[in-house]
Amino acid sequence: MNREGSFVDRLIEMVTVLVLGLATVGTAWCGYQASQWSGAQSTATSTSTDQRVEASRLFGVATQKVSYDSSMIAQYAQAVQAKNTQLVAFYRATLIREELLPVIDRWEAEIRAGGTPTRLVDDTSYMDDQLGPYQAATAKADASGKQALQAGETAHDYVINTILLAVALFFSGVLSSFRYRPARLLLVVAAIATVAVAAVNLADLPIA
Repeated sequence: MNREGSFVDRLIEMVTVLVLGLATVGTAWCGYQASQWSGAQSTATSTSTDQRVEASRLFGVATQKVSYDSSMIAQYAQAVQAKNTQLVAFYRATLIREELLPVIDRWEAEIRAGGTPTRLVDDTSYMDDQLGPYQAATAKADASGKQALQAGETAHDYVINTILLAVALFFSGVLSSFRYRPARLLLVVAAIATVAVAAVNLADLPIA
């Protein structure tokens, strides 16, 4: 009976040492990964903020272009209506942006054909050209924001795993304080179960 008891005690000690080793290494690894993912979150958040600032700037530039083009079109139309060919040529050569000339040419062709040109702000092709850089910058900012959110969630999951492994370390650490074998077995089982849960969680987590 004593031999059997001694064997069980030695087995408990061996398992405890193994659990302590796994939990210690796992805790260090999870702490490192949590730190890495927190850094990735900060970087992605900063990038997203910079991209949103750039998107705001590009939106301002786009609205200024649309406002300027609208003003030029109004003045150009007046010159055309007054049949002031010199002023028309001046507008086209000097004041009107090159990107707007194809739109004006298309409008003039529609008018000659008896049609009604689409309003500038309703011209999908024109507005897409003006707002394209802003929309692209906004999409990048959204993507960076999503990356920051995912990195934050991953860092949180690693922190949770660190806590689980710390619990396993606690169970293994206090085991030597107990002489009652059932209590020691219970603590070993609890430590193993905690490490197992942490291991399952780790299997699903990305590595930075």
